Amino acid sequence: MSTTISAVDARRTLGELLNKVKIANEEIIIKRAGKEVAKLVNCDYEANEVSRKGKLDFRNSAGLGKDLWADINADVYIKEERESWS
Repeated sequence: MSTTISAVDARRTLGELLNKVKIANEEIIIKRAGKEVAKLVNCDYEANEVSRKGKLDFRNSAGLGKDLWADINADVYIKEERESWS
């Protein structure tokens, strides 16, 4: 995920931006006079990306699929699935 911020706002909220970069691996693009001049990125991002290769990252998945089972009777679904295995 990437966020764009003005140089003035970056200077004012640097600590918060550094937390976003380190903890959430967020990229922060800094603009001055409407032009992109810098990007804040996690120094360990590439190393972490390699070590996480093949692993799922569920940190931002809260609430996804909450309506998936809304119209399905779970007991009937499970029974039908089990019957299909035999």
